[in-house]
Amino acid sequence: GNSMQIKRIPLFIASSFALGLLWFQPAGMAAPPVTLPNSSMITSREQPVVSADKTTYNESTGRYTLQGNVRITIGGRTFTTDEAKISSQTLQIWTDGHTELHEGELCFTGDAIYAELAGNTAWFFGIRCGLKRPGLVIHADNMNYNWETHIVTFDGHVYCTQHGYNTTASHLEFDLEKNAIVG
Repeated sequence: GNSMQIKRIPLFIASSFALGLLWFQPAGMAAPPVTLPNSSMITSREQPVVSADKTTYNESTGRYTLQGNVRITIGGRTFTTDEAKISSQTLQIWTDGHTELHEGELCFTGDAIYAELAGNTAWFFGIRCGLKRPGLVIHADNMNYNWETHIVTFDGHVYCTQHGYNTTASHLEFDLEKNAIVG
C-alpha cells in the first residue's frame, strides 16, 4: 500500500548537561509532555518536536535527516524548511531551502540556518535573509539571532525600515525587547 507509516522515536540525548527526549511525530499532533531534569544549566534548553515527510537516522553520526515540509518546534520557536539535519548529540540544526523561524510576531527568513540550541543562537545565510514584525522590516546578507539576549545582529548591505524611517548600514544590531537599534 501507499500508506505512510510514521514512527515515534524517543531518543535519549546525552550531553554534558542534560538527558532529554527528542520526539518525532506526524504534523498536527499535540506534543507529548516532556520534562527536563531540574538544573540551572539547562533552563534555556527545551525539547524539539519535529515533523517531516521523510525522516532518516544515521546511527554512526547520531544525526537525523529530515526532508519535505520540515517543521521543528522548540519552546515558542518554530523552524520551517525544505530540508534539515539535527544532531542528537550536540543539539545543532542545519537547514537548507526556504527556511523560516517564527516566534510570536517575529518572522525570520533565510535560505539556510545553522542553529545551536544549547547556545540559544541561530545564524541565517543566503540571498533572502530578513526579519519582519509589525512596523519593522530588516534585510541583510546574513544575520544572527540570540533568543536569550533578544539581540539580532545583521551584516552586509543592511536595510532597516522601522515605522517609516529607513536606515542603511554594513553592520547593525537590533534589540527586540527595546525595539531599537543598539549597535
